[in-house]
Amino acid sequence: MANKHLVLCGGTRLTSKNKEWRDAPAVRLQLGTGKKHLHLKIHHITRKLASQIPDAAVDLLELASYVYTADQMVTRGGTKEFEYGKRFRRHFRFEIPVRCPDLWSAPALRQQLATTLGFLSDDDYEFVFSQLDKNQPVEKYLFDEMESDAGFEEVVLFSGGLDSFGGAVQEILQGQRKVVLVSHRSVSKLYARQRDLISDINERLTDRSKRPLHVAVEINKSEDIHDYTQRSRSFLFAALAAVVARAFGKDRIRFYENGVISFNFPISPQALGGRATRTTHPQALKGFEALFSQVFERSFAVQNPFLWKTKADVFRELKAAGVANLCARTSSCTHTRMQTIMHTHCGLCSQCVDRRLNALAAEFSNDEDPNEMYASDVAIGAREGSDLTMIERYIGTSLEIDGMRSAGEFLTKFPEAARVLRHVDMTTDAAAEAIFKLHKDHASDICRTLAKLVSDGADAVVRRVHPPNCLLSIAVGRQATLQSALSATPVGTSETDGRPFADTETFTAKYRQHEIPLGNTLEYALFERLSRKTGIYISNATIASDVWNDDDVEKLTIQRTVSNLRRRLRDTGLEIDGSNKGHYALKVKATE
Repeated sequence: MANKHLVLCGGTRLTSKNKEWRDAPAVRLQLGTGKKHLHLKIHHITRKLASQIPDAAVDLLELASYVYTADQMVTRGGTKEFEYGKRFRRHFRFEIPVRCPDLWSAPALRQQLATTLGFLSDDDYEFVFSQLDKNQPVEKYLFDEMESDAGFEEVVLFSGGLDSFGGAVQEILQGQRKVVLVSHRSVSKLYARQRDLISDINERLTDRSKRPLHVAVEINKSEDIHDYTQRSRSFLFAALAAVVARAFGKDRIRFYENGVISFNFPISPQALGGRATRTTHPQALKGFEALFSQVFERSFAVQNPFLWKTKADVFRELKAAGVANLCARTSSCTHTRMQTIMHTHCGLCSQCVDRRLNALAAEFSNDEDPNEMYASDVAIGAREGSDLTMIERYIGTSLEIDGMRSAGEFLTKFPEAARVLRHVDMTTDAAAEAIFKLHKDHASDICRTLAKLVSDGADAVVRRVHPPNCLLSIAVGRQATLQSALSATPVGTSETDGRPFADTETFTAKYRQHEIPLGNTLEYALFERLSRKTGIYISNATIASDVWNDDDVEKLTIQRTVSNLRRRLRDTGLEIDGSNKGHYALKVKATE
């Protein structure tokens, strides 16, 4: 059962008499300019345009701000453990004052809102709306920074990532359309990159009247924010774009994201549940369409023109458009706060791996996608923990899909694809074939790229110059050496050496004659981390980072996972010692 969290917005009070909600922890949010207020600012819109935004649209924007902020303030997991790829669901109850309570209280709209957000973030939602007492004018949040508000043809979401940049190029430079580019202004260095990319596009425009308008929303709260998965950010992103579109009299917005990322089937256990993104998943976009259509009381479309393209396709089209040299300015890395001027990508996360391999598949030169901008070399950089598991499954799944011969075989492997079929505008059979072809093309690109990397570096590969836990070593099957590296056992040793180690192929904990099947769970990941250096204490902070890939994991969550693993290791001669406060170590019992 999901943990209940009450979110009281704009000074409202709890209306439910249910004891569970009276006892639930409460988050209080208030839009404003004070230190404890939620700050919402939208840049580059005139007061004239703001005055054209209807009350229901303002409600939508404020509601999205509340949802996004609550998502950050309430951590996932609570006091319970979860497996890789799964997050403990939260149950939110939002009480929100709005300008149009009759509209928002309609059962159909509330259900659509809860369903859409539930799919987007893997949480449960319920909403209660009341009449807003003091109707704050929307102009309060906006700045007068735009000279003109006429003649725009499209409203496009622009994150500054490679795909959104590809969409901007397609709309502005190739389509010669005047568009509004809508961004979420989060980290300042990302916003600077967004502005630089738009400046680069403007420099290539011969017709100055086609220059895009860049609208950015900035939302923050000065305290109590946990920078977590932020899966509801796309709702804020889409809501802002939809409101801007209606202000310009438009009835659609466009996301640009390659189909492999949009469908986001579980290629790696680290890309499931709360860790996965459903920003442009067809079901999410259809949910946005239905929701916005009800709010605006007119048909509204949310489109992804790149749904049937791979990332390599996007790279190739940018190269054909003559802007390949600008791609290095785009940002694909998920670890935005770790970025530096020299290293704009970590080189370890799934997005960096996918970007680099697809850039090579599209034959991008080092000037166009510099290897130096990755802090860790994607091909030969050593990996540990979840980064290592992810890359092994990324390669393994690409090889598996590359060998598939039919859509039926693909659907058997990825049953999640079946629920997508009704959310794309084609027959079920045609959709199945299109989805299979998309992923087959992607897998083929990845496999060809890996083969070329191995061929180009054959001498180093054969001589085993690279670390065993890097992409190239895993691609050529150095599994035995990899296993030894994970367990901190010298190369060439075996199970009979008597050291505990984690079997990465079977997700089994092994020690002497004992084999404990743990599956791809947190218990296995914890055992794998502790077994690298038996007897060495590992801090809670290191365990949280390496096992959960999250620095904000609660202490009690770690304790419960340790307790579960202790029970599994009972009678094996192994124990987990927690006598050193805030640290754990895997030890062989003294009697052994």
